[in-house]
Amino acid sequence: MKDLLRKNIPALYGAASQVKAGLVKALETAPAYGCDGMKLYGKSLDFLTDPRFVAAYAAGMNTGHHICREKGSDADIHNEYRVYMCCWAATHASRLRGDFVECGVNTGITSVAVCTFIDFNETRKQFYLFDTYQGIPLEQAGDLERAARTEENALFYEECFDLARRNFASWPGCVLVRGRIPETLTKHDIKEIAYLHLDMNIAAPEIAAIEHFWPRLVAGGIVMLDDYGFEQYRPQKTAMDAWARNNGVLVATLPTGQGMMLKA
Repeated sequence: MKDLLRKNIPALYGAASQVKAGLVKALETAPAYGCDGMKLYGKSLDFLTDPRFVAAYAAGMNTGHHICREKGSDADIHNEYRVYMCCWAATHASRLRGDFVECGVNTGITSVAVCTFIDFNETRKQFYLFDTYQGIPLEQAGDLERAARTEENALFYEECFDLARRNFASWPGCVLVRGRIPETLTKHDIKEIAYLHLDMNIAAPEIAAIEHFWPRLVAGGIVMLDDYGFEQYRPQKTAMDAWARNNGVLVATLPTGQGMMLKA
């Protein structure tokens, strides 16, 4: 064994040196992706030029929202990777029994992209879209959330129900459910869920939603948490981690800032 190692040490050092040189070269170049709080070097990001994803992403971006851009602007806010992860999750879920649910919709940036990407009409599923459609309900915000979410409401959100209804008109299976969670959770008898996306920017309704919907998730069903890994939404992570521990679930923290859970 010692002789074998002695003979291969030069080759091992050579391989390690090549890897190191490759990493150094990658870090000296511009990032392959440098948006939405991430910088990725030396990664293959073919999805960014995939025509199917490009069309889906554009559809979501063109829903008339004004998050991180001026009202009326068509500027790209470059959250491609987050949207792509939801499209990937929805593709997986489309092959399972059960419907789709999103809590925190606004104009439909992510969910319109998902519907476009997977050709939602072909799934013959329902997509239940829960939101106030007028911003974050600040009366539900905790003490550590209220100031920042008040500012977000003023900057990013306004009455958008009619706009969202037009955005989803192409998909008859999309059901807009207006109002606060948890009050709206029992408006529809959703028996089985394959895909759940939570993006409510505050902890209390997200925990209410996961508690209500988790038992309805089918085996292999997937949960995407939009705000989970972002420091400015730390109370959501703290609350979701506590729920996950109590339910024997592990949340995967993605580099995008999202969290992901799979139902066993």
